[in-house]
Amino acid sequence: MMEVSLRQSFLFVILFAVSTLSLPHLPEYEEWNLNQNKSATTPLDYWGQWPDHQFHPSPENWRMPFYSLFLDRFVNGDPSNDNANGTAFEVDILSTQLRAGGDISGLVDTLDYLQGMGIKVS
Repeated sequence: MMEVSLRQSFLFVILFAVSTLSLPHLPEYEEWNLNQNKSATTPLDYWGQWPDHQFHPSPENWRMPFYSLFLDRFVNGDPSNDNANGTAFEVDILSTQLRAGGDISGLVDTLDYLQGMGIKVS
């Protein structure tokens, strides 16, 4: 079980409280305020209408798939190149600070897996 420190718990409570509050509608910022609901208590209550705003609908293909692949975090196809500088501290697959070891060899080995998921290159 993961232990949570008192500091982490406090930080979570603060972030949660801040995320559920909304800024008051301040008349001195009327010109810049996107929220026009003067009684809003949460961001979900925000609303506004913008005169002379020209609306442009989303294009039909706006849900075109786009994939990002972090090669270092994907597949380690050649473990012999993990410690390129000759130290034992370059690769840690559980760390977010060091390299995980993924490489081109691992990507090539999994191209059939990516194709099976429906990913295409055009």
